[in-house]
Amino acid sequence: MIDQSLLALTKRALEEAGIRPRKVHGQNYVVDPRLIKCLLDSAGISGNETVLEIGSGIGTLTEEISKRAGKVIAVEKDPASARYLADRFAGSNVEIVQADILRIDIPDADKVVSNLPYSISTPVTFKLLSDRGFRFGAFTYQKEVADRLLAEPSDPDYSRLSVAVSLLAEVRPVADFPPESFYPAPSVNSTVVTIKKIECTKAMEWDALDATLKFLFSQRRRTLRKALETYSKSSGIGRDVLEGGIGRDLLEKRVFELTPSDFLEISRAFSRLEVGGSEDKRARYKSL
Repeated sequence: MIDQSLLALTKRALEEAGIRPRKVHGQNYVVDPRLIKCLLDSAGISGNETVLEIGSGIGTLTEEISKRAGKVIAVEKDPASARYLADRFAGSNVEIVQADILRIDIPDADKVVSNLPYSISTPVTFKLLSDRGFRFGAFTYQKEVADRLLAEPSDPDYSRLSVAVSLLAEVRPVADFPPESFYPAPSVNSTVVTIKKIECTKAMEWDALDATLKFLFSQRRRTLRKALETYSKSSGIGRDVLEGGIGRDLLEKRVFELTPSDFLEISRAFSRLEVGGSEDKRARYKSL
């Protein structure tokens, strides 16, 4: 639901900052107080916590986070937006970082709250999941991306993202919001989602797992046996060697039918064979 006063304030702030929202960058500004409240309530912020916000725009959500948190680290890529934010929050508990979140280390924070720019929502999610410090966040996603986060084997939306999230986190959908909750209005609905990182009992080899997922989902409708045959031809590794390292019950499954634990088993088998799919065909391990 559009709040006309918030919409007017948003348009005025954009004009003052000299910002013309660009769809290609996923610049859609929240003008629905219900969505802001949903994000904040879902995050459960306490007064002694440091909260990271990604893509702070003109600070509409930032201001509300700052009222609940001890400190806010607001990362904004756009220079004009960052300058506007620096002026707006000068002397407050908000630290402005003008940077591309995909090109910097994730700042230390207790929680992450973000109306994620749609153009980077998937790579940001992968980066957060692979970060040692990330534990919990509340996010707005394009609904189709949220559906991929929650998809299960054989679902049409089941993807590399679905598997990685299932293995590394607990995901909960909170509420859907219409395009009119943003200015400019996108062409799709949005979903607020919480992501809680799982404390892994065993170290997981992120680079090897991600390489395995990228390769197999490029052939999602083929059987695992056929996919391994393709890999054998391109890598020079014998097909029998590849198949021998993996449970026979998996070989006739199609890739989109494999469970997250299946992918983890395959990834570890690839790693043992030193064919994890990285540049030098050696898995580089990163414990999560």
